[in-house]
Parts: sequence; C-alpha cells; structure tokens
Amino acid sequence: MTLLFASDLDQTLIYSRRSMGNEVKPEELIEVERFEGKPQSFMTEQSQAALWELEENTIFVPVTTRTREQYERVTGIYEGDEPPQFAIISNGAVILENGEPIKEWSTDIRKQCVSKKTVIEELMPVIQQHFDEDWVLRVRRAEDWFVYLIVDRARFPEDKLSYYTELFHEIGWGISLQGRKLYLMPESITKAAAMEYVRDRIKADYVVAAGDSLLDLDLLESADTGLLAAHGEAVKSDADVSGHIIVTEEQGIKAGEEILAKVADISMQSK
Repeated sequence: MTLLFASDLDQTLIYSRRSMGNEVKPEELIEVERFEGKPQSFMTEQSQAALWELEENTIFVPVTTRTREQYERVTGIYEGDEPPQFAIISNGAVILENGEPIKEWSTDIRKQCVSKKTVIEELMPVIQQHFDEDWVLRVRRAEDWFVYLIVDRARFPEDKLSYYTELFHEIGWGISLQGRKLYLMPESITKAAAMEYVRDRIKADYVVAAGDSLLDLDLLESADTGLLAAHGEAVKSDADVSGHIIVTEEQGIKAGEEILAKVADISMQSK
C-alpha cells in the first residue's frame, strides 16, 4: 500500500528559534534553512532521522505556503541532493514535480482566480481601505498569488479578527494570522486540492497530513488521518478540529518529533 505523508513545514516540521520553544538543547538541533548567511530554521536530530527513515511505501510531500524562492532555502529536510518527487508550494497554487512547476495545474488555478476576481489587483484597494493602521508594518505579494501583511502583534486588534475574516470572505478571500504574518488567500488556492492532485498522480492508497494553522485545515480534512499541532493557530481558534488527532504531548519543535512518530507507526502498519 502506498502512503502519502503530506505535511506543512513551518511550525509543524521545522521551526525558527522564536517558535521552537524552550524544551530543546542546542546539541539536539539540525539546521535545515539558512537565510542571508544566517541559520533560519531547524529540526531536531530525532525528527530529521525519523523523516529520513520512513518506510519505503511512504512518500513525503512538503505542503507549504512558502513561495518557490522561500521553499528552496529549506534543504535539510531531504536526504541527498535530489529534490523530492513532488512539493506543494504557494499554499497549493504551485506543484513542483522533480523541482519544476506543473504548468497545467497553476494555469487552471490562475483561471479560477481570475473568473472569481480574487486576484491581487482587486484586493489591494480593499486592503488600503481597511488596513490603513499603525499595526501594519509591511504588505507583501507572494508571486502574484496572494498577499500577506507583516503586523505588530502588540498593537494588532485581536478582537477585530472575526470581523476582518467575514469582510474578506464576502469577496472570496480567506484570512489566517500566523505569528507576525496575516495572510489573505484566494479561496481557489488550497493545499487540499493540490494534495489530491498529487495523490491521484502517485495512486496513493492512504493519506496522512500534518499541520498547525487554519491554512492547513482543508489539507487535514481531505486526508485519511490528520495530525494537528496543539500550539498552532487552528487549535486556538474557533474552528472545528474534532476530526483530527491533536498533538498535545509536546509543544514547539518537539511536536515535530511526535508527529513523525505517529506517521512512522501508521507507515509500519500499512506495509
């Protein structure tokens, strides 16, 4: 039986120093990303070994909101120099096969966004109207697929998040607050749809998905088993997460170890 392990990266399998928590010793860490010459993200040695030692029937597919440039900085999650067979990036707008985008997939996603008018050119005036606030530090475009705001969390009005969520939902955009980033995502761009495309391509019999944020929930809901990190935005929100296995024993970077231990168990049982 072929098992697909589709996992979010940041704050699920890999962690910055800010997000990893305090329950880890420096000698346990493996650097997996470097940015501007400095270590950026880490796994524990135990997590990296568990990922590399998954059973041969298990295909690991990273599923991330990172753009291609951001994703390609992460090198320490793969054993060897070859890219993985598949990687899902830009929240599902782009699928890489052997390191190259599948053009037909992204072309179809673009057509959906255009037909629903969920393109950045339509979004920017709404952002300027509602987010002209001192808590917005920067507005970033992600390869013309979606937008994220760098915010000052100390000044961000948490009590207005549900209002913003409803406001942008009415024009076809979803909102997800992850740390200092507030994502605005077209509803046509989902991790789940991209995962299902890959699942069909590799003829996977069973899917295990892992994540931590609201942008991961559709992915977990489309999987046979969903693993959800308790420290993430999704568990702390009002979203219904009752159908997933919530990883609660460990917080921060140690959650990655527990997630991979559960995947290893499922993988072993599926042989």
